Amino acid sequence: MKSEAGKVYLNILKEINQIMSHDQLSAGDKLPSERELAERLQVGRSSVREALRALELLDLIETRKGEGTFIQEAGSHRLAEILASFFLKDEKARQDVTETRRIIEIEAVRLGCQRAEKDQLDKLQMLIYEARDKWSEGEIPVDEDYLFHKTLVQSSQNILLYNIWRPLVEYAKIALKDSLGREGRTGFSIKEHEIIYEALLAGEEEKAVSALKHHLENSRF
Repeated sequence: MKSEAGKVYLNILKEINQIMSHDQLSAGDKLPSERELAERLQVGRSSVREALRALELLDLIETRKGEGTFIQEAGSHRLAEILASFFLKDEKARQDVTETRRIIEIEAVRLGCQRAEKDQLDKLQMLIYEARDKWSEGEIPVDEDYLFHKTLVQSSQNILLYNIWRPLVEYAKIALKDSLGREGRTGFSIKEHEIIYEALLAGEEEKAVSALKHHLENSRF
């Protein structure tokens, strides 16, 4: 179940989405300022800042220093944009995205046990170290978590799997911080990544799949 903070956060994202529609903003247009959004939504500026950061991670907006925040051009990000709008409005859609991501990652780790290259295995190990360091400093390793799963899928050497997975997982970036922020969850997540990595390194397919399934189940949000 989402925390109350998480629910408020998603509500702010929905409201920003509605403002973009109401103001008839399109690609290249400038969004209202952080202060104006906070006033219109009647929330704190820090909450607006977090919501804008999530939209930026989805490549839906771009912040230009000294100029403001602008809606991104369409094109390669169109699928991510559609999915973002979809999941913000519908709980079933969020479940479908999570389920599809799970299917892709499980098949990717099967293939990775046979095909993973040394530089990818080295990167997975490095990301585990970096996540542990960040956690020890009291930070939540959101980027390291995302990059671990990205490298895991890439280790399948199947570019189509990766290209389908990438826009799906952009959604997860929004909820990931809330998931990892649950008490004790970050430490368990890092340990689960380590078990997945060791199974992949050893080429133990069933162990890797089992570890990944366990990890994804524990990471539900």
